[in-house]
Amino acid sequence: MTQSRAHRPSGGPLDHDVTDISVRGSSARAVEPGGPGAAAIAATVVPTGPAPTRRAVTALQRSAGNRAVAGLLDRSRPPAGLSGVQDVDHRRDDRDRSDQQPVDHRHADLRRAGGRRDDGRPDRRGPARAAPPHRFSTTDSTVANVASVFGATARGGAASMMGAVTFDSSAFAAAVARPLAVTKTGTDVNLSSATYAASGTVRASGPAARVGQYEIGFLQTVYESSRNFYYEPAGHTPGLLARIAPTFFGERKKVSDTCSSLPVRDGDAGFRPWYGPETVFPFSATDPSTKNTAMQDTPDSTQPWTVGSGTARQQLVKTDGRDRFRSWLAVKDTASTNAIMLNYADWLVDYGTTVTFNSASPAASVVTPTATSGARVTGTGDGTGGQWPLHGDPVANDVATVVESSW
Repeated sequence: MTQSRAHRPSGGPLDHDVTDISVRGSSARAVEPGGPGAAAIAATVVPTGPAPTRRAVTALQRSAGNRAVAGLLDRSRPPAGLSGVQDVDHRRDDRDRSDQQPVDHRHADLRRAGGRRDDGRPDRRGPARAAPPHRFSTTDSTVANVASVFGATARGGAASMMGAVTFDSSAFAAAVARPLAVTKTGTDVNLSSATYAASGTVRASGPAARVGQYEIGFLQTVYESSRNFYYEPAGHTPGLLARIAPTFFGERKKVSDTCSSLPVRDGDAGFRPWYGPETVFPFSATDPSTKNTAMQDTPDSTQPWTVGSGTARQQLVKTDGRDRFRSWLAVKDTASTNAIMLNYADWLVDYGTTVTFNSASPAASVVTPTATSGARVTGTGDGTGGQWPLHGDPVANDVATVVESSW
């Protein structure tokens, strides 16, 4: 741990503390033996005065304690000799410091925290400043973006020279509530994420005509999608072969709501590259122009309580699987098909549950989410985040499929 500048070891003075006389006094200075002034310094450390009596020592001990008695005895002890410079007793310096007004180191910590001292006086430096909101800036010019490695001034100069549009993103946020929503009917069960919501604000600056050619919106790509529903006959115990190779010998059924190809663009088919028209807003042909946008998504899956009929009837006993997404806040020239990514968020939905089926009243079945189930945002950042969103069709709903297998 790096030592604080406001806290020195060995009892040294602090900022605004009283002067440490014992440190500044001449008795603390190093003097060469036999050098000029040695005799004078020796004289300052030679104790004088009569030896204390037993009665004086006892009275002092009762009133002031053992430390004061030790100090009295040290002061009354005769010098060992004056032929050379007498050794300085540093313990006396420590005792001298202890006689001074005690230093309360807590007020230095309070000053750093923007609080008050114990004496009630406000810190003249004022409270700590709040961190500024996170911002991300880029342009539609490769030259200006390359120049940004030399600083914002260089980027701004290059953007101006190239007639580029600069985009400043602020207040980007993404959130989703954790619990998995379970909706039950007499025939089906629906597992749903809480609503994921992302939003952001972008300021576009540059030639007004160029600014007016841009629009703001959201994109989203699906990287994983698997909602698995597991069924088995009532009271069923799988045999040895079924446990060893359930794909070939298993009798229990597994229904998976998934996508036939991944990754895949998520959103409205034909509305490329955006997630949906409700997220897209054009910038005004002004310098600057600021726009806000937001998106929402609530993935879910519905499957029956039972599959098969008669003696082949099986009932739902558990679910698992997950969806994984990345959404991007972006801007795009209306004459182009490629968007410029400003911020991103990763999020997922875990569909894990256990099911206690009620054959008499399926809607009364107990569905218990597992400890890992539900939705959560797993990360946010600037730019593409190392992954490029899919811009074209198909979309996830176009490739959604249900696959049956054994387990």
